[in-house]
Amino acid sequence: MEVIEFYRETGMNEFKEESKKKAKDLEEELELDYVLDEVDQLLKGMEEGAKRTVEIVKGLRLFSRVDEQDVKKVDIHDGINSTIILLNSSIPGKIRIVRDFAELPMVECLAGKINQVFMNIINNAVHALSDHIDTVKDPKIEIRTKSLGDHVVVEIEDNGPGMPDHVKQRIFEPFFTTKAVGKGTGLGLSIVYSIIENHKGTLEVNSEVGQGTTFIITLPIYQSSSKYE
Repeated sequence: MEVIEFYRETGMNEFKEESKKKAKDLEEELELDYVLDEVDQLLKGMEEGAKRTVEIVKGLRLFSRVDEQDVKKVDIHDGINSTIILLNSSIPGKIRIVRDFAELPMVECLAGKINQVFMNIINNAVHALSDHIDTVKDPKIEIRTKSLGDHVVVEIEDNGPGMPDHVKQRIFEPFFTTKAVGKGTGLGLSIVYSIIENHKGTLEVNSEVGQGTTFIITLPIYQSSSKYE
C-alpha cells in the first residue's frame, strides 16, 4: 500500500497529462480505492481472527487439560472462564453472563473433569434460555463462587423457565432427558453427578417453574486423606 501511494504521489508530479489520465482511468476501472479499503478490512479481520483463535486454543488447553491425568491444584476460575470462551459462539447475544467471583484457594481436582461439569451445566442453562429467549426479560446466567472452610462453592444460576418437581427429581438419572428425540442423550447430568461424587463433593439443584434454576457445586479443597500429605 505504501508503494502504491508512493507511485500515485510521484505520478501526480512527474507524469505527463496523458499518463495521468490513463492512470486515473485505470484506477477507476479497477476501483482501486475500494480494493485498497477491502484489503485493509480483510487484513484487520485476519488479525482479529488470529487473536480469537489464540484465545480459543488457550481456552481448549485450559478446558481439556489433556496432558494432566492426575489430581492437581487448579484455579477454578480459569476453568469457568475457559468454558465460557469455548461456549461463546453458541451463546445468543441477548444472554448476559454475569461473574461474581470471590477469592478462592487452589483446589485439588482432575481439572478436565471439573471443566466438563461447568461445560454441561452452563450449556444446559444456555439452552434453557435460548428456547425462551423472547419471553424471558433480561436473560442471564450468573456464576458465583465462594470459599467455605475446606470447601469451595460454585453456583450457576439462570433466570429461565425453571423445572417442575417431577423433572427436577429425575435430572441426574442416566438417559433421562426433556429434549426431543435425537437432541440429547440424557447422560450429561448423570456424568456430571458422578464426577462431583468421585471428587467427594456435592451437587444440588434448586428450581421452580418460572423462577429459573440454580446448580450448586461444592468441592473439597483437598482430595488426599490429609491436607498435609
